[in-house]
Amino acid sequence: MSLSTDQKYNVPGLDRALSIIELLNEKTKGLSVNEVAAILGLPINSVYRIMTTLERRKYVKKSKDGPGFILSEKLLQLATPVTGDPSFIESVIPYLYKLRDETRESMLAGTIVEEEGIVLEQIDGLHNFSFKVKPGLRFPLHTSAPGKAYLAALSDVESGQIISNLKLTRFTSKTITTQAKLDKELIQVRQLGYAVDREEEMEGQICIGAVVKNKKNNVAGAIWLVAPSGRMDKQNIEHTGRLIKQAADEISTNLGYLSLAVA
Repeated sequence: MSLSTDQKYNVPGLDRALSIIELLNEKTKGLSVNEVAAILGLPINSVYRIMTTLERRKYVKKSKDGPGFILSEKLLQLATPVTGDPSFIESVIPYLYKLRDETRESMLAGTIVEEEGIVLEQIDGLHNFSFKVKPGLRFPLHTSAPGKAYLAALSDVESGQIISNLKLTRFTSKTITTQAKLDKELIQVRQLGYAVDREEEMEGQICIGAVVKNKKNNVAGAIWLVAPSGRMDKQNIEHTGRLIKQAADEISTNLGYLSLAVA
């Protein structure tokens, strides 16, 4: 398509709205109308009308931390694979609360978009100190518990193709940075039914997660716990992993997934 054709079929208002959404996705703390207009070089009146429309349609909302706007859960949940199935988020919420009450740690749910994960929901922990993650945060697959659980749920060929395209960036001294070591880790994840991030993305943070499947035997998303490493020794990790795997299996059954046990 030529440049002239692109310009002919361009919709300025839509183009501006998408630019605003992309900007808010980067600026997770929120931006005011004036800030959005200044950054994008757009007229304030135009930005105000677009923001008002997005807010009315519940795609953005006022930030609790200031006068700015942030993306809403409605927009984030569009990434959730729910076609033909009950809502993934609606199905996991009761289990997140139950696991939070049992472990007292923060529980999260999310999905995989292309070659990275995205947080869709968090239930805050009950301890005086707990990690807080905002919905919309994206995370790498090779370091995160949900990411490794997802890769382990795929065939060797499928996971190998994805891993070959990942950068395997090092975040801490414990980050897995080679495909051989990640492949070995995935074998253990398949055996256990859950994955563990042992301070691989952030020092002092442990994550434990498992995937949820739907009736088509596809991964619908994942649930995971995030906690300080000081509260997660080997025994606690194993106990919590079993709890999360059990919850993920129950959610999968609710979504129509049928696991065929082979004798």
